[in-house]
Amino acid sequence: MTNEQIISKMKDDMKMRGFSHWTEESYLGKTKDIMKYFKKPMEQVEIEELRNFLLKHLREERKLSERSVNYYNSVIRFMYEVTMDKIINKKQLPMYRKRRKMKDVLTKEELSTFFNACENYMYKTIFMMIYGSGLRVSEAVNLRIEDIDSRKMRIFVRAGKGGKDRYTVLPKTSLEMLRKYYKMYKPKHPEGYIFLNREGKPLKIERTRVFFRRYRKKAKIDDKFVIHSLRHGFATDLIERGASILEVKELMGHSNIRSTMEYIHVAKIELSVENPLDELMKGEK
Repeated sequence: MTNEQIISKMKDDMKMRGFSHWTEESYLGKTKDIMKYFKKPMEQVEIEELRNFLLKHLREERKLSERSVNYYNSVIRFMYEVTMDKIINKKQLPMYRKRRKMKDVLTKEELSTFFNACENYMYKTIFMMIYGSGLRVSEAVNLRIEDIDSRKMRIFVRAGKGGKDRYTVLPKTSLEMLRKYYKMYKPKHPEGYIFLNREGKPLKIERTRVFFRRYRKKAKIDDKFVIHSLRHGFATDLIERGASILEVKELMGHSNIRSTMEYIHVAKIELSVENPLDELMKGEK
């Protein structure tokens, strides 16, 4: 099987499994990246070469995070085991263990500084919607006019992670910004996409990340904060304001409540009851 045939069959394999279109694009992009690195048919690539690619090239030379390397590993496994129908020894291509890590959340001061640094009104609208509605960047750039429900003040998120549809909140601020954005840019797309590039095509995820990094640098905010940190801030702020875990789970589109529970560790929750130690010591006095 040639590399061109692999790419063609992989497209069909992903469609048969109902992958979202942005997951398809991501997998195909990573596959082409892998093929470009090896410069030969993937049929000829040995397991040791794949190990070196993951460990030496991605982790040590490109300094990618463990999560990013795991993503490449997943693409390799899909390519070999599904598309090429080859059995690979996963023990020789292990995934990095996921470390329980506190979510990185911007402070109110950092958020204000960041949003003020956003010179391009379209990207400022997108970033504020991600924070105000808990959207993933892929969900934000793929919003359509029909997804905005100004009467019920909600946003319909179509085919989110795992192909799930859901509703989330539409802040008044975002609605006002969207109306101003329309007057400024007058976007027109046959399928109703809201955010378009200069060619009139739907905005790309990576282009949005480029602008996030640009404004993060301008605002002098630590580069550990990524665009996804805005979504983390939405969930954390909701919990701090008394929203239930189930409410946050539905708004975030989590399939497992354990993902939502992680935000409790970040939220600064003020207890409405007396501390048990203080109550105990009252009895000792």
